[in-house]
Amino acid sequence: MKKIFAAVVTILILTTAVVIAAPPQFDTPYIGNSYRLTLHKRTCPSVWQMWVEHQVPFNTREEAIAQGYHPCGNCRP
Repeated sequence: MKKIFAAVVTILILTTAVVIAAPPQFDTPYIGNSYRLTLHKRTCPSVWQMWVEHQVPFNTREEAIAQGYHPCGNCRP
């Protein structure tokens, strides 16, 4: 029973890591995080930690700011 539980937990952890660790899904210069309303440069390491479902493309910084996004403290777009 413990081995089955450990196997299930391992699969869940690996599956979650694959979903979270995803490259930017858009070719735009800026990627917004719709969950935290933060704006990132496409090259920011935080984008790789962002869930794919939360990635929002922006062509300009001003466009994102107008929609309520604030700059990331790491990459400072």
